[in-house]
Amino acid sequence: MEREAKKILRRFQCDFNRSIEENFAQVLSENDRVRLFFINENRAFTDGQNIVVDPAIGEVFSDRKALERTEDYMGLGSQISSDPWHALRMITRGQNIHECLHILYTDFPSGIKGDSRATTRARTKTLAMISNIIEDAFIEAAGCSVFDNLEFYLKFERIAVMFANMRIEGTVERTFQTETVAAPAPLPLVEYLEYMAGFLLYPMIKAEKPPAEIAGYVDLSKKLFLDGSFCGDPKGRYEYTQKIFDIVEPLIPDSEEEINDTILIKMLPGTGTHSGDNQTINAVEKKGKIAEIARGLFTDKNGEMLPERNFERQLGETVDSFEKEKNAALQIVLVEPQVTIWGGTQFDCANIHKGIKIIETKPKPNLNLRRAYLNIYNKYHVNINSYNSRFVHLLKARVPEREEKRLFGSGIATRRLGDTKKRYWYRKAEEHGIPDIAVMLLIDGSGSMAGDRRESAMTSSLILHEVLKKQGITHSIVEHRAMYGQPTVNHNILIDFFAKDEEKYNILALAADDGTREGLSLFWAERYMATNTHNEEKLIIVLSDGEPAHGTGGDGCYYAPVSTKDTANAAAKIIRRGTNIIAVALDDGSEESYSCYDSLKEIYPSVIACTNLKQLTGQLLTTVSKYLL
Repeated sequence: MEREAKKILRRFQCDFNRSIEENFAQVLSENDRVRLFFINENRAFTDGQNIVVDPAIGEVFSDRKALERTEDYMGLGSQISSDPWHALRMITRGQNIHECLHILYTDFPSGIKGDSRATTRARTKTLAMISNIIEDAFIEAAGCSVFDNLEFYLKFERIAVMFANMRIEGTVERTFQTETVAAPAPLPLVEYLEYMAGFLLYPMIKAEKPPAEIAGYVDLSKKLFLDGSFCGDPKGRYEYTQKIFDIVEPLIPDSEEEINDTILIKMLPGTGTHSGDNQTINAVEKKGKIAEIARGLFTDKNGEMLPERNFERQLGETVDSFEKEKNAALQIVLVEPQVTIWGGTQFDCANIHKGIKIIETKPKPNLNLRRAYLNIYNKYHVNINSYNSRFVHLLKARVPEREEKRLFGSGIATRRLGDTKKRYWYRKAEEHGIPDIAVMLLIDGSGSMAGDRRESAMTSSLILHEVLKKQGITHSIVEHRAMYGQPTVNHNILIDFFAKDEEKYNILALAADDGTREGLSLFWAERYMATNTHNEEKLIIVLSDGEPAHGTGGDGCYYAPVSTKDTANAAAKIIRRGTNIIAVALDDGSEESYSCYDSLKEIYPSVIACTNLKQLTGQLLTTVSKYLL
């Protein structure tokens, strides 16, 4: 694969795209517990609960010629072949649909597991290959018969794989042959399976007459393969597998190693679904649904080729959606951290901060944390829903409004006394609305926050964000720390005001190290809120477990009582200028000789004691709600 193609593939295989395909799979498979994974192993399969797909299977997406030939075959333009990203999405979606249909219509585990015929690995493999051919043909037929818009994806992927493997025009064997030099003749069984896979799955390829050695077996089983692929009952389909196995049993070698399935795997990349050897992700037991099948992907029930459909309208809609998803993904994948450096002289702070610089960082959304975020969200979703219900009443401020031009009311509007219809009464009403406030949660990122305090701060931040986002409250979450031995303060904006949804994953990157320089950080927070929000009310919630401390190794050292007094002065000045500040003291009793609450009371006029970390979330939300009433 060329370097540019590899770069495109890396960008495509981001969690944003994986989640798009996973959401699609959950809808199509009618199972919201389905999980989807990307791999680079030239195969795709499902165990009935998890789906594994390879967007780069066979490197089809980078094979411009194969894609163009596919478009020509289906009567499409060149909108897919001209953009590798669109090709990746088409191939991925085709695999995804294929495996979702297995989840809907295939039995898990395969009937091979309890079949008395599977007495050796070679016999088990033969059963699996026969079942794979029939099952793949059936689920693609189900995709065309039961659903209105899946044929386009299934057909594109099947044809593109064929053209990507086709080196010489001709038979199935030549199409999927990997060697151009003379190779040993395949076993009759392998030759037979390749022939039948071509007959059922690639009927568009002109097939030569089967070699004499297998011709009799082909004649006896051809109708069984065709009928099996149209059988809507999964149990019945496996019975067709057994019948075919009994016919070809004389062809089965003693050793599995003699069954060279290289070409078959290229023709049937989802062999893991039907392997019967427990190589799937997890053991899932489920019965496939029964379906009424009217037609196959390429042929009717008699094996006759069907006329090609016109996919022009679906192509346009598909490419439009792909383009939107591509742009959204690239905005995430290509985004770089935004870093701004501030000097102490840019704030009206005390001279002790003049040589200190603030490094303000808006990190790149870490999509690798998505799964962990969802796990926490799912764990606390009941709490989140409960808080949202309460906030519907608490956060919706009642705004007085005067309604005039009334026939009856609580008072008379004298300027309307001349109204001939006597509509000079007015009444007062209360209208619900979102309070005009912006909230910043400023989290102490010092080393003493490590452990339970950090975990509690992280979980509470996640819940706070989900609730405030639902209620439409402008908010941000910022972690601040001062680097020991350096004149530097780091501010990591985990959630920005008006953030993109993907930014929320950065909450899980909350860390604990070094110290804090809270006085300077408060001045930065005040300016950041003034610059990035236009709300009438502003509230900073300081989440801390102790007094500020920052050793620079020079004149700028910041320890109590100097740090305490400086931060108190900064808080007082900021509050006078109109920004409210409340501190939450994480006083969990882990240090008997020290009271975080008492220390913060020397700094902030309003301090809330959190003596039980499990109650932190409730205290934060209660603090916000009280401020909005």
